[in-house]
Amino acid sequence: MPYNKAHKAQSRVRILKSAMRLFTHKGFENTSIEEVMADAELTRGAFYAHFRSKQDLYAEAIASTSIFSVLAQSKPDDLDDKAWLAQLLGAYLSPAHIHKADPPCPLAFLVTDVALREPASQQAYTDVYLKMNQLIRTYTRHFSRCDQETVMAVTAMMIGGVAVARTLTDHKSQNQLLKSCRQMALQLLGAG
Repeated sequence: MPYNKAHKAQSRVRILKSAMRLFTHKGFENTSIEEVMADAELTRGAFYAHFRSKQDLYAEAIASTSIFSVLAQSKPDDLDDKAWLAQLLGAYLSPAHIHKADPPCPLAFLVTDVALREPASQQAYTDVYLKMNQLIRTYTRHFSRCDQETVMAVTAMMIGGVAVARTLTDHKSQNQLLKSCRQMALQLLGAG
């Protein structure tokens, strides 16, 4: 008896979440389909009901993270856009994000890995990056006159700040870097 559409969709989400978790921790080359499927608690054979290849999974996992990321959360009714943006930036540029995020942001955690992949993965990364910029620009329009170039500079700083912070071995330096990036991002966006 074949599975219904809802079950198949749930399985696909489990695979994507497992893939992103493993890819962001181990990279493309060091992550196998078997590991992804075991983490998702599904059989290896089920993989091909959802994806054509590991490369296909990688690109789709990157694309899907915009749905699962901290930046995709809905704004609570009791917060204005400025306060909400400050909260989102605080969560993104935090020690918890570099140590415990599930899934972590592929923009920061896969920045060099994606550069070595095929065009589909690079396009997925580009799409997520542009969506991040669009989201931040949407919030800033309501309280700031910052332009698209400023938003792009801020998001590049955010991604770079997280990427560098996660490589530092000194927690004090990590925290200082993240705090500096938060403060500068808020200032440049007019939310500080």
